[in-house]
Amino acid sequence: MVSDFKTTKKILVVDDEAVIRDVMEDYLSSEGYEVISVGNGNEALLELEEERYDALISDLMMPEMSGLELIEQINEKEFQLVTIIMTGYGTIETAVKAMKIGAYDYILKPFKMEEVLQVLKRSFEIKALKEENINLRETVNLFKVSEAIANSTDIKTILTTIVNALHEEKGADYIYLYLPNLSLVPDFEFERYSDKVKPYRDKIALDVKKIEKILLKKNSILAPGRRSSQYLQVKTDKLKAVSLYAIPIKINNLNLGFLSMISFSNRVTFTEGYRRFLSILATKTAATIENLRLIGELKDANRDLTEANKTIKENLRQTILGFARAIEQNDPYTRGHSDRVAKYAKEIAVHMTFNKDFIEEIEFAGQLHDIGKIGISHQKLNKAGKLNAPEIKMFRKHPEMGKKILEPIPFMRHLIPGVYCHHEKYDGTGYPQGLAEEGIPLMGRIIAVADTFDAMTSDRSYRKALSAQVAVEELKRNSGTQFDPEIVKAFLEVLDGKKENK
Repeated sequence: MVSDFKTTKKILVVDDEAVIRDVMEDYLSSEGYEVISVGNGNEALLELEEERYDALISDLMMPEMSGLELIEQINEKEFQLVTIIMTGYGTIETAVKAMKIGAYDYILKPFKMEEVLQVLKRSFEIKALKEENINLRETVNLFKVSEAIANSTDIKTILTTIVNALHEEKGADYIYLYLPNLSLVPDFEFERYSDKVKPYRDKIALDVKKIEKILLKKNSILAPGRRSSQYLQVKTDKLKAVSLYAIPIKINNLNLGFLSMISFSNRVTFTEGYRRFLSILATKTAATIENLRLIGELKDANRDLTEANKTIKENLRQTILGFARAIEQNDPYTRGHSDRVAKYAKEIAVHMTFNKDFIEEIEFAGQLHDIGKIGISHQKLNKAGKLNAPEIKMFRKHPEMGKKILEPIPFMRHLIPGVYCHHEKYDGTGYPQGLAEEGIPLMGRIIAVADTFDAMTSDRSYRKALSAQVAVEELKRNSGTQFDPEIVKAFLEVLDGKKENK
């Protein structure tokens, strides 16, 4: 990892008395702190512009700029550090004013160095508590991000949530999500700018290739202050990079890109502590991309499989339909019978306002209703005289044979009621099961009416076709015994409608 931060806390001492500065510098250094001292507020501000400090201890009364004025300048420039005031003129009013403008504590002169250590320790504890609260808020925000990701399958929404979390949680001024091979969201805005930076967005140039190259070998890039310039060009005096952090987005050790953020504000300085939050977001980004890639592949495979199934179904459908029609082709008496039954059955279903799916199903069932006759010889089907008892028994097996033909075909099983039950009678005297009234499936009841009407109005080997009027009277006479009265009524209305339209 590329990093420039040290764990030793840095203290900046500001006092116009050299002896105070020397004493503070010697003692705090001996306690393990890195200490720099300056003689006035202006020098302190220059030092803070150049280096990052954890704490500032400043005298209250100094020429050119007082300690309170220095803290106000620090607040205005958004430097993030512990500020402590030293004063020999301690009053409650001074203490209150110092706290109001953001000082963590104050020290009364003359003081013992042990007191300075205690104040520093207490101030760092307060700062740590604030950071702990920030971390807690970070955890809550991560949970919200995770929840948003879990509840969405739209990659644009997910990536926007991730980038917004960076902006809102970490206060980055410039965020760049680099995913060069992501084509799932071509219109996604992979860059985010704070209001401060937005007017100068064209002046910022991130060295993407250099960052990408380093992150192939490193787990992250952490570059404060001037060191960020090796990854970033800013072509304006209005902005000065304070900190840069970048972390790779990986799937199975394969780099997909990176997530980076840059601060142009002293109040936001990225540290090693940001790694956890960024790592989690980078991991979630990678997981999101991988999941959506897999979903995409699954959808493509499913689409191909669906198309293949449709082709197989249609081929099998046409094959079965071909068998049904083949039975009729060699018989001049029944040729076209199944197509006409299908047409009548469909007209009945349409008139009774059944849904589209049922209308399609009843039409197909009508075309296949006699497919079981494939097991009956041509001579028996076209016998001129009456059938004898064994022949009648054999003939009555065709609904069962039709059922057996369709049962092994999953997408045709729903047609079985029309094929198997079209010879059932409303009064329960039909075959093959002797079902009655509503116990007869709807398909069977509809096809029974359509089948009988076409059989009566077609030439058969044993008789000439009956007129439509005679056939209608037969339907009326057997309504309620052989046929469902409601279906007979609907079919007669269909026939009357045809007469009216002629």
